[in-house]
Amino acid sequence: MKRAGAYCLLCLAASAGLFFGTANPVLHVPFAILLYPLALCLAARFPAPFRLGWLCGIPGAAAALYWIACAAWRYGGMPWVLAAPCAILLGMYVALWGGIFSWLLARFSQAGPWRRSAAAGALWFLLEWGRGWFCSGFPWLTLSSGLASWPVLMQPLCLLGGYGTSAVLAAAACLMAEGLGAGLPDRPWKGVAAGALICLSLASFGAWRLHGFADAGVPVTLSLVQGNVPQDVKWTPQYQQSTLEKYVRLSTECLRQALQGRTPAVPDLLLWPETAMPFYYPSSPQVPALRGFVRDAGIPVLTGIPSVRWLPDGKSLLLNRASLFSPGGGEAHYDKEHLVPFGEYLPPLLDMEMFRPLLQGLGGFASGERAPLFTLEREGGPPVRLGMLVCYEAIFPEIARRRVADGAQVLLNISNDAWYDRTSAPVQHLQLAAMRAVEQGRWLARSTNTGITAFDDPLGRIHALEDGRGGFLLFAEGHLTGKVFARDGH
Repeated sequence: MKRAGAYCLLCLAASAGLFFGTANPVLHVPFAILLYPLALCLAARFPAPFRLGWLCGIPGAAAALYWIACAAWRYGGMPWVLAAPCAILLGMYVALWGGIFSWLLARFSQAGPWRRSAAAGALWFLLEWGRGWFCSGFPWLTLSSGLASWPVLMQPLCLLGGYGTSAVLAAAACLMAEGLGAGLPDRPWKGVAAGALICLSLASFGAWRLHGFADAGVPVTLSLVQGNVPQDVKWTPQYQQSTLEKYVRLSTECLRQALQGRTPAVPDLLLWPETAMPFYYPSSPQVPALRGFVRDAGIPVLTGIPSVRWLPDGKSLLLNRASLFSPGGGEAHYDKEHLVPFGEYLPPLLDMEMFRPLLQGLGGFASGERAPLFTLEREGGPPVRLGMLVCYEAIFPEIARRRVADGAQVLLNISNDAWYDRTSAPVQHLQLAAMRAVEQGRWLARSTNTGITAFDDPLGRIHALEDGRGGFLLFAEGHLTGKVFARDGH
């Protein structure tokens, strides 16, 4: 009976850590995410640590990822009977890595508390990295993402990266578990105090960096346009022309305000969201009209626009493309490399005829090849190299790192989070993108269809389109102009 009560407490702690430790509709608590690894470290002391660690994480992970069921049902074409369990299945997958962590940590049962805590940090680093890589990766609900609401707590990302910061948090949680679990029988408070001291050190470093940071680089003015095109009508052929006209109208309004001095400056670039143009490049009859607007406005436009590539055997590839249109007629393209599983492509075993009636509406895109950075030519200023992250790519630290290694001075993220309605997903996605800005020491400009459109500075501070009530502007059209700084180095 006593053991059953302990199991329930561990499950409650892990679930509270995963749900209240990340962005959610109720309350996001600083450092609450530590409850999850703390519970897993304690689970490593019980029989069957893998099973206990796995089961502990399922409720919280499923609750934090509840939005996947909404998207699968409303826009993925799945019946509710299949869509509803999607959050549970995804939660089971995320929690599986927690079970592996508890099982591996149990192998260090004979080690001292300090060595065991160091092992916990190393194991967490490897497993979180593995989750970001295995089967194309899903680095959502990472420990470090639990700090993303507070810039003062995010700053260690610039030194340790997302996985490294998660490792430090896991080590701190393990030290606390050593104290609570009597791993330090002489002075149990030492473990709790040591873990708390690590957290205090992270916050202190953040406060020091926020106070001493001075932005530097070449100023670049960007205008981000949010069209708010409903997902359920977006791909209807009769809406293609009106969607183009909406983005032209919003962009013209943005330029007019700039000329009137109501925004910082005339933009060097107009950034439109992922698949903002719901027609195919280059064959659609709307493409010449898009080029004509860019030519007449005299401002480059970078927009999401799907493309079809025909192969020699007559087959075609559908690509999720970002295209830079210049007033002089030049064009450059980037095809999304890292696709969303189930949303943009189906894993090989599910891409079979027998599953297609159940999974209709899912998949269909092909991965693009690695492409050069976009180069933004500007009058009266040096060219600026832009690193593109399309939607889901912003959650992967290594993709942003690759862009900066290639020479990106500013990161751009275009997305369409209309799939998730007013759930927690858009906020979680925005915060993961902000983490990339801190890790790479770059400004990140983010344009979305329905929100959240924002600028993220290298400190992770979010400057977003607002609704006038202190919240983010969701499911409304608008535009946001701001100045970023193109930087080299790190």
